[in-house]
Amino acid sequence: MKNCRICSFIRYFLAFVLLLIIISLTFKDNLSYLSFVTPWNAAILIFGVGCGLFLFKLIEYLNQKD
Repeated sequence: MKNCRICSFIRYFLAFVLLLIIISLTFKDNLSYLSFVTPWNAAILIFGVGCGLFLFKLIEYLNQKD
């Protein structure tokens, strides 16, 4: 049975969230190394990846256009 790409992404996301919940419940005192995970850092990462992907697609389009 083939899985669609969106279903696979949803499954990976849910597995990752479940793993984070298990880790946070298990290691309550030793999570200081995850303090850099903030909403602002996530927004910066998403914005940076989006800009990088846009530039990659733009360069790819301009190369194919010639």
